[in-house]
Amino acid sequence: MGQLHLLLVALVLLCPGGDSSYHSLLHQLRRELNIEYVLLLGNFDPTWLDILWQLPVPVLQIKEHSRETYNLLENPSHNVLTIAFVNDSTEDILEILYRNLRMLNTQPVLLVIRKSTIRVNSLLEWCWHHQLLNVVAIAQDFMESLIVYSYTPFPVLQFIERLLDNITTIFEKRLENLHGYEVPIALGGSSPRLIVYRDSEGKLIFSGPVGNFMKSFEQRYNCRLVQPYPFDESAISPARDLIAAVQNGSVQIALGAIYPKLPYTGFSYPIELMSWCLMMPVPEEVPHSQLYSMVFSPMAFGVTIVAMVLISFTLSMALRLHGYRVSFSEYFLHDSCLRGVLSQSFYEVLRAPALIKAIYLLICLLGLLITSWYNSYFSTFVTSAPRFPQLTSYESIRHSKLKIVIWKPEYEMLLFFSENMKKYSSIFQLEEDYKEFLHLRDSFDTRYGYMMPMEKWSLMKEQQRVFSSPLFSLQDDLCVFHTVPIVFPMVKNSIFKEPFDRLILDVTATGLLSRWRDMSFTEMIKAGQLGLEDRGHPKEFRAMKVEDLIQIWRFVGWMLGLATIVFLFELICFWRHKMRQNIKNIFSTSSADSLATL
Repeated sequence: MGQLHLLLVALVLLCPGGDSSYHSLLHQLRRELNIEYVLLLGNFDPTWLDILWQLPVPVLQIKEHSRETYNLLENPSHNVLTIAFVNDSTEDILEILYRNLRMLNTQPVLLVIRKSTIRVNSLLEWCWHHQLLNVVAIAQDFMESLIVYSYTPFPVLQFIERLLDNITTIFEKRLENLHGYEVPIALGGSSPRLIVYRDSEGKLIFSGPVGNFMKSFEQRYNCRLVQPYPFDESAISPARDLIAAVQNGSVQIALGAIYPKLPYTGFSYPIELMSWCLMMPVPEEVPHSQLYSMVFSPMAFGVTIVAMVLISFTLSMALRLHGYRVSFSEYFLHDSCLRGVLSQSFYEVLRAPALIKAIYLLICLLGLLITSWYNSYFSTFVTSAPRFPQLTSYESIRHSKLKIVIWKPEYEMLLFFSENMKKYSSIFQLEEDYKEFLHLRDSFDTRYGYMMPMEKWSLMKEQQRVFSSPLFSLQDDLCVFHTVPIVFPMVKNSIFKEPFDRLILDVTATGLLSRWRDMSFTEMIKAGQLGLEDRGHPKEFRAMKVEDLIQIWRFVGWMLGLATIVFLFELICFWRHKMRQNIKNIFSTSSADSLATL
């Protein structure tokens, strides 16, 4: 190592211009970083530009006193090298550095210090406090000393001085091993994403996809995720309430899944693509009192009536042709036809001709078919009652009495994504209390419908397998959104975004995330947050009730009313006829007496 150092020093002394050290440094950086372009900040020596042109790489230049902010986030390159030249005005160059690299703070930065009075450690400490991770500095005497200055913030801030040689890694990968660094986070959300409980020893356990992701992150990057705020497992904060902790910088990441808003900064890579649908109660069974009228459709009932009228007319004509008396009403509905269709005994004429016997046989067959069909259909409906039609559109929900319970912030998000839902605002019942909303939804309260993510629905679907009958169903036609990205809030320029996103991609690609979702059902049972009691409505034998015959009673009442009206009409006609006879008799008696007197 010492011989190599002497060789490099001799090479520097023999090289004209004294720029071979910088030349070797840049060539080594290009091999190490595979540089795609270089960003120069401040007033630089033309020697650096000459060396960069020899590499060759594209060069962007920002002057030292520039007040403009260039949006380098739109098309960032992962292989950009920033070289900042620090002269007398360190504040200006550091401000330019932070203003332009604030969102690219994990990219390599080389500080070229031009004054011996500038303290290197102070500059490096300033860079770490402003979340610039990969910063290396060279002092004014670099050509003689070949020393590069850097720092490692994990687990505590430490300054490093290294001698440059061909095997030196100038920019080390800091985010592969955090050496037990404590990353401040906020934790929240609801099950099944986050399942929180205590084990037999009273230790707090975080499970579910979010809890398992926490463990994987700690193991993968050798760190600890700590919560600066007290965590109350009995009152877990909604995911939306964690955004404030991220915005004020008290935590780096909020492990609470939310919907992102534009602009898409300050969020992780999507952990899932969620569909948001309506979970509607399974329609109730049709009451037994309505089953009598459901056996025949209006069309079938009409065809039956027409057939009875035709048979009655044919029978009446046949009887008349063979010399039997037929009343006028029997041409439309013959008594024998009505009784036969109802499978009752009916009167037949003696020694009936073949035509009339054939009509009687047709009446018997029709009565047998109709009563058999009716009894079989009615028995099926009684043993397995049909249900009312499902609500399949927002219009049908609006015309029904059913309300959709939704948490108020989610309703605001719903209107943000879809303004067309404003015209259906009357179908929603807003719930401001998050815990009350979860209680209503998780208790299978069939008085309401609920907004339900597909992830939660898969859990409730499994839970309903133990029910004697399902209580809710998910309507694909009533899905508000499909494939909405679900993300974690994080500090906009967090240095942990890259490892965080990389782990999300890895657990998704390897199937771990799907495995964690599948295990949520058993983990919630283990945590005591999900019971397997039967909340359905088991089918039990019950005796016929009075209300089951309400349509029969109504029909009997209507017929009695009609019979009463006809009876009163007959009484009126009878008394009217009798009064006419009495009046006629009185006048007849008076006339007879007058004639007798004469």
